[in-house]
Amino acid sequence: MRLREKKVARAGIPTASMGDVAFLILIFFLTSTVFTKDKGLKMLLPERTEEQEEVKVKPENIVTVAINPAGEVKIKTVELDRILVLEEYDEIKNIVEERLLARDTLLVVSLRPSKDAPYDNMIQALDQIKLAKTTSADGRELRVTKISLIPTSEE
Repeated sequence: MRLREKKVARAGIPTASMGDVAFLILIFFLTSTVFTKDKGLKMLLPERTEEQEEVKVKPENIVTVAINPAGEVKIKTVELDRILVLEEYDEIKNIVEERLLARDTLLVVSLRPSKDAPYDNMIQALDQIKLAKTTSADGRELRVTKISLIPTSEE
């Protein structure tokens, strides 16, 4: 009588349906993932026109807020030329409010951050400009409605 050798079962993982499982997992994650859109700064920009309109503003109606790469702010008006450090950014709001009372609705704030200035400093300065509001003698609330944002490479 001849004895048969016993076959030893080898341990293994069946991989026949591995591609199907990977494809299903991929579809699940693609359909259930929410991709957020970068919101950026919400600013109302003027419509594009064919002709170049040149707007002339009197120098006494302009407040220039320049930010250098070190984060220092230089505020310049006809009567004022002042440099503020990061801890003094609240002064931007006060200076703009004073100019609002003096110039009423004619005030234009020109924000000029250096291209090498920290992004956070530009946002803080912009926030202070937007927070500026005051009440005129006749009871109207005055806010800055005209902000010019021009990045510069000079210091």
